[in-house]
Amino acid sequence: MSSRGRLQSGAQRNRGRPSAASSSQVPQANGPAQLPEYEPPSCPLNTEARRALAELSRNQDTRKYEDELNKSISLLTSSVGNINDRYSTRKGSLRRMQEKREQSQAEKNEREWAEEKAVLALRVDVPQLTDECDRAVRDVIDLRIELEDGKQALKDTVRRVEAETANAVQWKAARDARDNAAGEEDEDEDMADAEPDVVGPTRILRHEKKKAADDYATKTLHERYGLNNDYVGFKSMWHDAIHGQDGKPLPDATRWFTQNGGDGDGDDDEDEDLVLAEEHISINCPLSMVVMDQPYTSRKCKHTFNKPAIAEFLRGHQGGRAMCPQTGCNKEVSLADFYSDQVILRKIKRAQASETKPDVEDDEDENDADGEGNDDGDDSITMTQQWDIKQERARARGMQLIADIGGGGEDEEDEGI
Repeated sequence: MSSRGRLQSGAQRNRGRPSAASSSQVPQANGPAQLPEYEPPSCPLNTEARRALAELSRNQDTRKYEDELNKSISLLTSSVGNINDRYSTRKGSLRRMQEKREQSQAEKNEREWAEEKAVLALRVDVPQLTDECDRAVRDVIDLRIELEDGKQALKDTVRRVEAETANAVQWKAARDARDNAAGEEDEDEDMADAEPDVVGPTRILRHEKKKAADDYATKTLHERYGLNNDYVGFKSMWHDAIHGQDGKPLPDATRWFTQNGGDGDGDDDEDEDLVLAEEHISINCPLSMVVMDQPYTSRKCKHTFNKPAIAEFLRGHQGGRAMCPQTGCNKEVSLADFYSDQVILRKIKRAQASETKPDVEDDEDENDADGEGNDDGDDSITMTQQWDIKQERARARGMQLIADIGGGGEDEEDEGI
C-alpha cells in the first residue's frame, strides 16, 4: 500500500473518534492525574550538577526580599512609636486642660469635651494597633529566620551531596581494587558489599529545613525575640513612646513575655534599679563632644557615638576594627557592629526640648497675666481665648497673633478632635 493510501486509511479510521482537543474538554471522572511519588536518584550527582547546586546556594536573589523584611521592621518600629506618641500627647494635653480648669474653677468647655472624646477613642485603638504591630514584627522576624535557615540548609545540602559523591567514589575504588586482587572467585563477596544508598539533594534539603524549623520551634519567646536586636529596638521604641516623659526604665528582656505569649509587666524594683543606671545618657558624643544628631550604638557593648565621629575613628585603625573608645570598655568593634539608634535620638531631642521649656512657660505666664485685665464678665470665653493664643503660639512658632480671636465653638471642637 502506498504512503498516500495509508494516510487516507488512517484518516478514515479516526473520523468517528473525538479529537485530542475535544477529549481534553470532557471532564475526567477520576479527577486530575496523580503524580508519582518522588524517587531519589540511583547514583550521585555528576560534577556539572554539583556545580549548579553549589551556584544555587550562593545565589543572591533573596537580597531584595531581605531588604523588604528589614524595611518592614523599620516601618513597624516607627509606627509603634508614632501611635503611642500621639496617645501620650493627647493625654498630656487633656491633663493640662483639666488642671487649668480646676485652678480657675471654671466649667468644662467644648474644647475639653472634644479632647476627652479623642483620648477615649485613642485609649481603645492604640493598644490594639500596638498589639498588631508587635505580632507583625514577630512574624517578620520569623520569616527572616526561616530565610536564613533555608540558606544554611542549602549550603548543608551541597556539603552532604559532595560527601555522598565522595563515598560512592571510594566504594567503587575499593570494589575495583578487590576485583583486581581476587579475581572472579570473590564475586559473591562483592555482591554482599552493597553500594551505599544515595539520598539525593531534594530529601537532604527537606530534612535540613525541617531540622532547623523544629529547633526554632523549641525556643522560648525570650530566645526568639528577646535576644533579637531588631525586636529589642522595637520594644525600646514602644516603651519610650509611653514612658519617655516619666523616665521609667525598660524592664529586662526576660520579663517581656508571659507563658501565653503576651507581654509581661516586668515590675521588679531590683532589676529596674539596675536598668535605671543605664537610662542616664549624655547627649554629647564621647569622641567629638558635640550633641549627637546621628547616634550610632554598638550592638556589642551598647555605647553610643555620633556616626561621623565613630566612622572617622575606626577608619584610622587597621581593618576598620578597634577597641571601643568609651572609657573602660574592652570590646573590639567595627562599623558593622553599630546601628542607627532612633530611641537615643528621641531622648536627645526630648532633652533639648526640656531645656527650652522653662522659657516658653515664662512667656505663657506673662501672656496670661496680660490677659487678666481683659475680663468682659464671661470667664469661659476668656479661658477659650487664652487657650487659642497658646495653641497659635505652639503652631506658628513666633507668628504675630491676630488681635481678636473669634470664639467659634464648632472650629474649636474640630481642632480638639
